[in-house]
Amino acid sequence: MTKFQYIIKSFLHYFKANLLVAIGVAISTMVLTGSLVIGDSVRHSLTQATFYRLGETTHLVAVKERYFRQEMATEMETANPDLKATSVLLLEGMAVADGGQERANKVQVVGVNTDFEEIANTPFFTELQNNEIAISENLAERLQKGAGDNILVRIKKASLIPMNAPFVSAEETSVALRATIKKVVGKEELGRFSLKNSQTAPYNIFISIERLNRLMEFEGKANQILVSTELKTEVVSEVVNSCLTPADAGLTLKKLDIGREVEISTERVFMEPKISDLLGSLPGADMILTYFVNAIDHNQSSVPYSFVSSVTEPKLRPNEIILNRWAADDFNANIGDTIRLQYFEIGPLRQLVNEEASFILKDIIPMDSPLADPTRVPHLPGLSDAGHCREWEAGVPIDLDAIREKDEKYWDDYKGTPKAFISTESALRLWSNRFGDFTAVRFPVASFNEEEYKKEFAAAILPADLGMVVEPIRQQGVHAAQNGTDFSGLFIGLSFFILVASIILTALLFRLNLESRSTQIGLLVALGFQQKHIRRFYLSEGFVVSLFGAIVGLVISWFYTQLIFRILNSLWFDIVRTNVLEIQLMPTTLVIGLLISLVVSLVAIAVSLRRFQKQKAVDLQKQVAVKEKHLKTSILSGVLWGTLVLSVVVFIIQLMAEQADASMFFMSGGLMLVGLLLLFRKLLMKRETKKAREFQFKQLPAINLTRNISRSITIVTLFALGTFIVISTGSYKMDLIAGANKKTSGTGGFLYFAETTMPVLFDINNENKKAEEGMYEDFNVVQFRKVDGDDASCLNLNRIAQPAILGVDTENLAGRFDFAAQMKGLEIDPWQSLETDFDDGTIPAIADQTVIQWGLA
Repeated sequence: MTKFQYIIKSFLHYFKANLLVAIGVAISTMVLTGSLVIGDSVRHSLTQATFYRLGETTHLVAVKERYFRQEMATEMETANPDLKATSVLLLEGMAVADGGQERANKVQVVGVNTDFEEIANTPFFTELQNNEIAISENLAERLQKGAGDNILVRIKKASLIPMNAPFVSAEETSVALRATIKKVVGKEELGRFSLKNSQTAPYNIFISIERLNRLMEFEGKANQILVSTELKTEVVSEVVNSCLTPADAGLTLKKLDIGREVEISTERVFMEPKISDLLGSLPGADMILTYFVNAIDHNQSSVPYSFVSSVTEPKLRPNEIILNRWAADDFNANIGDTIRLQYFEIGPLRQLVNEEASFILKDIIPMDSPLADPTRVPHLPGLSDAGHCREWEAGVPIDLDAIREKDEKYWDDYKGTPKAFISTESALRLWSNRFGDFTAVRFPVASFNEEEYKKEFAAAILPADLGMVVEPIRQQGVHAAQNGTDFSGLFIGLSFFILVASIILTALLFRLNLESRSTQIGLLVALGFQQKHIRRFYLSEGFVVSLFGAIVGLVISWFYTQLIFRILNSLWFDIVRTNVLEIQLMPTTLVIGLLISLVVSLVAIAVSLRRFQKQKAVDLQKQVAVKEKHLKTSILSGVLWGTLVLSVVVFIIQLMAEQADASMFFMSGGLMLVGLLLLFRKLLMKRETKKAREFQFKQLPAINLTRNISRSITIVTLFALGTFIVISTGSYKMDLIAGANKKTSGTGGFLYFAETTMPVLFDINNENKKAEEGMYEDFNVVQFRKVDGDDASCLNLNRIAQPAILGVDTENLAGRFDFAAQMKGLEIDPWQSLETDFDDGTIPAIADQTVIQWGLA
């Protein structure tokens, strides 16, 4: 008989016993391989979700809170035929159905044109006309509507002017549209369209970009360009740069009526410093800053609500002012008199601060002077287009009772013609703001060259200067999907007890198999077989058993993965935030799972075999247990008392600490678990040495426990580990309600939080504003300004590189939340560190959760 025949015949002869060992191997293989397959499948599903939400898009050209020309996409295709581009106007809104009974917030409203079909791979979008829309499947399910139904869409009002810029009306923050659903689009038709790295499918509404422009009172504007190309990002950036024009920066060039000057103004009211610096460097530039003041005062007289403009008159000193004849005659002002200007400075949340500045009257100009020009006033919606003064919507409080008949007459005759003029230096000192410094630049027609102006603009202004970025969005999406949450490690961790238990069970079952064959092993030893030959026999047999069990485990892992994904796509939907998880079987993963399972199983078998082989041949034949050595007993006794004492010490330290530490908790519990298991072993050993000579039936359980001490300890260890993990994990679960009213708690003392779809541009704590909005409850609010980004919470399975950025008045958060450690080198309140200037580019705080837009406390 050959060795191989002996191994196979032994395997078959003890098949029932070997089958039990194989079951243990199969369980460990199922858990291990299943966890690896789940990790591969989640990464594959997230990658597929990236393709579903981007379609054919490879690169994204985007801006924040500004807009560029739709034609820019066509110009990019002309500049480089190796790319396809389409302009998109992406806004936020909400959808309402059945009179408000069904509602969906945080809806993406996507303005598209016919070029979008090349990105979406569907010809449907050319069919959207007027108020027709297409909606995503998840939105249709949420609203319980389908093709042919009508819904109300309320869209966040987009503005070419920054919403918090001075004198911009905040009355209209949304636009309503009664729309007809043309079609419900699925994931294959880009129904999951999203530019954020997230597996969560947003609610989408697709509408004609021309219709969306009209709703926003725009013409030909977009804020995203989707690009499909094999070109590198650097090449795409060069194409964008070559197509950038002053119009994309919001600049408008026009000749004035008098024909002697040309003016460059901005649709954003105030020019960014880099643009104004460029224009100011051109020959003949006349920089203009015009501001709306509350009053021009002289002695006891006052002219309400007027525009004041800057002039570059070199003879005008910083403390001097010029009035037009109408204003001077209104309060009988003379050269040398003191003139005061009252005006608002607009801070965060449109908080108004009354300011005042005094000047000496230097000159009075006639009403036909070139300076008495209504075109010096920038276009301000709600002001410039108002028919009467009483129709003004200036974004600041207007006292209509202060407006006189002569003021109405002045508006009818001269519109917003400035009534006063101060030096450019004084205007910048008083009214320069975070949105820009100047409102217009004028040039003499004779010295202005439009081609030279565009050439200088192209050389000096880059897309990044306008907040325009070019991103390889597909590459970023795939990277985020492949390097996100490690579900392999997560499920191995969640199944750790099962995995360890199956390995211990394998060793235990193999040990039982050996014990049932102890006479056979003793016989082989007595016949002269060396220990290494016997070990090879049983390891080879163990390999056959393990291989059989591992193969069975691979098959079972498929059903295990199916069960887990069914749970993830249904019961755990709120955790994974997607229902598109698909199983991906990779041969390398199956081989790795098989090999690891075999190695672990063989190690467990080898350890059991080695311990078993320490017994003498005569003892094996008689099935007599070997007595433990004194040194080993002493070492285990030392470990027993050491772990118990150390666990108590760690426990006492935790009681004295201000904040509980999870690692210290598990260390204390783990040490106590080891100590108690060793104590149980010691009691069994002590009981085994004191066996009664006469058998008594009531002693049978104790005798059975001591018959095979290692087996008894193994079984107790299995139950102890399971009990410890379940109870310790459950006991460490945090109670969100406990201490929620304390400012230092995890809630910061806030009772509620909310995130708005439409911007809240005012201070909700202001009693007057509360009354205007119909809120009469007594509460305080901490408001946050949020720059949108990827969801950085634990609900996003992707790796995040661009989290949302939150702005807050740090004084409102002082003393709230308990920080584990102070920032290195700072001895101030952690929130106050946000006010600190860091020259090394350090970011003072990064949150691991997307925080609220505003909170109630």
